[in-house]
Formats: sequence, structure tokens, C-alpha cells
Amino acid sequence: MKIPKYLYKQIQLFLLGTIVFSFLIFIALHSIVTKIEQTHEQEMIDESHGHVHELTEEEIKNNKVKEMLSDSENIPLESAKKIQFYYMPAGFSEESQGHTDLLRNIFESKYFSNYYSNMKIEFYKEKIDVRGRMKNESIKLFWVLKMPHWELSSVWIHEFAHVVDIHFLQKKVLKDSSYFFYDISWESSKILKPGLKQEDFVSWYAMTNKYEDFAETFTYYVLHNKDFQEKTKKSKVLKLKYNFFDKILFQENTFAGTDFSEWNIILDYYRDITKIEINVEKFLQFLKK
Repeated sequence: MKIPKYLYKQIQLFLLGTIVFSFLIFIALHSIVTKIEQTHEQEMIDESHGHVHELTEEEIKNNKVKEMLSDSENIPLESAKKIQFYYMPAGFSEESQGHTDLLRNIFESKYFSNYYSNMKIEFYKEKIDVRGRMKNESIKLFWVLKMPHWELSSVWIHEFAHVVDIHFLQKKVLKDSSYFFYDISWESSKILKPGLKQEDFVSWYAMTNKYEDFAETFTYYVLHNKDFQEKTKKSKVLKLKYNFFDKILFQENTFAGTDFSEWNIILDYYRDITKIEINVEKFLQFLKK
């Protein structure tokens, strides 16, 4: 039986409409799932960072912490021009000018500026939280003046790695590029694959969850690349992690063979990569190339 032309055309339009509708539903669901995953990832990062509150009783009583944090949340990210700094309290900007210039020089270098269109950095004078935290697509740094430039640089790079992980490496169809890294060592966010050892991670902190593994390994690749390469000779797992950053995230050999550690000493074990002192001047000179 031959299908009438008018009916055939209606069937075609129906099928086309169904395909378009299904595609729109897929996009909507994809967006929702991505947002849920980003929220979960942020919660995991918050949990692994921990919390410290060391303000005076009077400051806590006056609720200054809550006011400062809520004020920062109201700053629109869209107003940032590539990189924008905010200071808590507001008059803190002059005191921290040297720290501001340092991070601006790092972020605006060709090695980092392509990984995010807008960046909001918040400087806090008081120690109301851990040294650094990535939150709502911005980086918060606490007790800034108490951190020497080498430590501030390392902490910022670690937190920037979280931004790259959660917000730059977006989910495409099924999963984002970060999962190529996660799948090397992790069965889930906190559960390691069997048989792994400390030597398969760049630090103790990298073993706490897959997001800290990413951030610590990112920091190690950037600041201690030569040391990283040495350790890949003893660990196939570390070799895979090195190759992820060398071939997938950065252009191949971007930091190959560089080492900005102050003392040029390779240790078998590090608790926290951001605690390794670096030569800031040497690092800044490299970024200007």
C-alpha cells in the first residue's frame, strides 16, 4: 500500500519534530547534570580543604566574617575584565599591592590566561579560612600578608587548578577531559584503585580525593617539572599523570625540564606541594618568555 504524499510529509515533520524535541531535552538534562556534578565537586573540594576560624571573639560576635563573605558573593563575576581583584576589607588594597602585582603577572602570562576568560581573586587580610579556596568560579586567598610571595604563588596555582578542572574542562557528551586524569588512580571521588602506593602520587594531599590529586599534580607539573619527570621513571602511574598535563592540558613540553624550587632538592615524599619553597623571580622570568 502506497502512503499518500501528504501523509508521508506529515510523518517526516513528526519525526523531525521528535528529533529536535529529544535533542533539546538532552541539552537541558545535560546542563542540569553538569551543574549538579559541579556542585558536588565543589563540595568535595570544600571538604578536603577543611576549615579554620581564628578571629577574635569580638570579631565573631560582631559577625564580621559573615558580612565579609556575603559581600564577596555579591560581586558580579561578569564585571571582571580578564582578572579582577577584590579586597576584604576594602582598604586592604594598598597594603597588598605587591601580592596583587605578583598574581596578575602570573595569571596574565600566556601559560595561564587561556584557561579562563574572567577571573575574580579575593584577598582577605584576616585568617578566616584556610590559605586558599576556589568557590563559585573565584579564588579566595586568606591572611595574604602572612604568606611570602613563593607560598602565595603556589597556593594560587593550586586553586587555579581547581578552576581549570571544574570550570574549564567542561563536560562534552558523556564526561569531561578531567576524567582521563581521574581514571588513572580513582574508582570514585575518594576511593583509590587497588594496588596504588604513595609513590604513585605527587604528595600525601593528592591522595585525599581525585580533585586534590588533579590540583596537586597540576602544581607539581608547573613548578617542579624536572622533579616530576624523575619520579615518572619509578612509577608508571605518575608517568600517565605527567602525560595528561603534558599532552592534553598544556602544549607538549610547555614546562618540560623546568624546576623553580628554591633549593633544587628532590625528596621522595611531600605532604603538600604548595609548601615547597620556589624561586619566584626565576619563575616570573620564565613566564615572560
